[in-house]
Amino acid sequence: MTLIDISQSVSPATAVWPGDQQVEWTWTARLGEDASVNLGSIQLSTHTGTHVDAPFHIDDHGATTDDLPLDAFVGPVQVVEVEESACSIRPSHVDQLDEDPAERVLFKTFPGASPSGNWPDAVVPIDPDTIRFLSDGGTVLVGTDAPSVDPLDSTDLPAHHALMNTGIVNLEGLALADVPPGQYRLIALPLKIAEGDAAPVRAVLRRPTAQ
Repeated sequence: MTLIDISQSVSPATAVWPGDQQVEWTWTARLGEDASVNLGSIQLSTHTGTHVDAPFHIDDHGATTDDLPLDAFVGPVQVVEVEESACSIRPSHVDQLDEDPAERVLFKTFPGASPSGNWPDAVVPIDPDTIRFLSDGGTVLVGTDAPSVDPLDSTDLPAHHALMNTGIVNLEGLALADVPPGQYRLIALPLKIAEGDAAPVRAVLRRPTAQ
């Protein structure tokens, strides 16, 4: 089975939201220093790199990460490439998907990609109409290579709220630069963080025909 890693690496060089917790790595014990093992410790934001946002992120009464349905994170997925000139991801980007209904959709953008150490100036946000359109077709998960589904300066977060209101899982910060558009299977399970607002995810794709 060939897996395609679509997760950002996590290290002190990983770009984080301005003002958020930077990734900090320390050694608790090292071999050769009176220790029998290497033992590391990490401190990071729940929104570091590739992660899932829980509804609790934007609503005190929303579901937390340990409430999210695991089956939403595993199954058929469509990768959709969005043209560099797009101001937002509109229903026209998804009205002719290869798979109907598309249970899971990942958006590959250009300005939205955020490689480690380089926070973007802008992203291609997802229009709430697109989220409602996908919800009507039975979509359970939406992902993006951007660090947010909304504009970086947004405070009302319309796409986040549309995802919460439709019950669609929100996967952000994917590494899709080398992934051609098309159909895959997604495995993207989040850490089980009790009462969390978000959780890091190790996300991979495989071709449907791979065994």
